[in-house]
Amino acid sequence: VLTGTVKSVSRGPPQEPGWAVVSILSLYKSGGLGVPQPTKGATLRLQLPCRLCPALKKGSSYVLMGQLGGDGGALLPPDAFVVPYRPQQQQVLGNLSKRPCRGTP
Repeated sequence: VLTGTVKSVSRGPPQEPGWAVVSILSLYKSGGLGVPQPTKGATLRLQLPCRLCPALKKGSSYVLMGQLGGDGGALLPPDAFVVPYRPQQQQVLGNLSKRPCRGTP
């Protein structure tokens, strides 16, 4: 889970995945991404397998919850959780990131 501002979106040809470059505001529960806690403004490249969704707008900020791709990179599939980010969500997300995972790997 991360909050970030979309810097660019590249959809590419129909047979190839697109990419979104996101400037990170905060990173929560980064799991296997292998990304150390970045400084505010660091960028992350997200693969977009679908050309039409999720609908991301350059310059807008979002809460993004995606997956890890087979190569260990960030993947944002069509069914990913993507909602506009509001600063009021910062506290709730911070509290969630402190909770330990209760599931089994």
